[in-house]
Amino acid sequence: MQSNVIQTRDLRMHYLQAGVGEPLLFIHGFPETSFEWRHQLAHFAGRYACFAPDTRGYGQTDKPGIRCTRALLAQDIVDFMDALGLEEATVVAHDWGGIIAFKLAIDWPERVTRLALFDTLCTVWAPMGVHGYWFKAAPFPEELFATHHQGFIETIFTGSTNPPLPGRPHSPWQERGGARWASDEVVDEYKRAFADPSSHFHAISYYRDALPFHLVTADANGMHGERFEFLGAPAVAAMWLHPESLEKHPLHCHYMDYGPEDRHKRFIKPVLWGYGSGAAVGDATRPSIPSGNPFLDQFSRYFPDLRGRAIAGGHFFPEENPQATNAALDAFFTG
Repeated sequence: MQSNVIQTRDLRMHYLQAGVGEPLLFIHGFPETSFEWRHQLAHFAGRYACFAPDTRGYGQTDKPGIRCTRALLAQDIVDFMDALGLEEATVVAHDWGGIIAFKLAIDWPERVTRLALFDTLCTVWAPMGVHGYWFKAAPFPEELFATHHQGFIETIFTGSTNPPLPGRPHSPWQERGGARWASDEVVDEYKRAFADPSSHFHAISYYRDALPFHLVTADANGMHGERFEFLGAPAVAAMWLHPESLEKHPLHCHYMDYGPEDRHKRFIKPVLWGYGSGAAVGDATRPSIPSGNPFLDQFSRYFPDLRGRAIAGGHFFPEENPQATNAALDAFFTG
């Protein structure tokens, strides 16, 4: 596995590379880096030319301090492919990487051969994702990352830190039970990567600026039968600071949409939606496409050629359970 740097149209991007063959592009999630995909690069390098960049603001890629949009982050990946001379690639993405990969595929479908999305979303935010509201409530994210960035990483990857992170409204991340999967080496790697205050700026901007929440209402007279109401960061911050808790705010029951401009678009090539089963043991994978609410239904909405796969593990299953993750990808790639 090689660690390389390439100059794109306007960013100096770091990436990991391994293997030769058909291009396979991996996009990491929050608060990870290209390091997330080490197991997948090792597994697929014998059959594919694998590339895993650090996205804007993360790892060793440039941190220009510019507010982010989904279009900008997707353009970064197009520019990265252009710099490498890749006309198209199979794209595998996790968490925030999936948000970027969705925008890439929906706006540049000719650049994406097929798409695998792991524990991520397209344009619909689920109310249970309370951190999406917290990120818009300045200055709490800035203060938490400035003073507790190491404890934040420990809590995310191990379930606890000492002393614990502050409670609401200062932080949405609290200690939790369960088995620890991340080794000290993994935690230290992400601590080093997230120690840079410039990374804090970009992490916050990803959520605060690139995910503009909108209320969606059915409206026969609206474009594509829907009407949208934008909620700016102050309005969402007020939800987070509701005196009886976010969950008691009257708007919290709504599934916000941060990409209403994309709701009429479709990506017709093969797509795999992989999601954590919540258990680290048991069957490695099982096929299923959950449905029943706007969050779950967004995948079938955007992807006519969709297959779903429950993967044993929690949110970070590409690292927690690489064997099951790789098995799901093997099955997807071979049809």
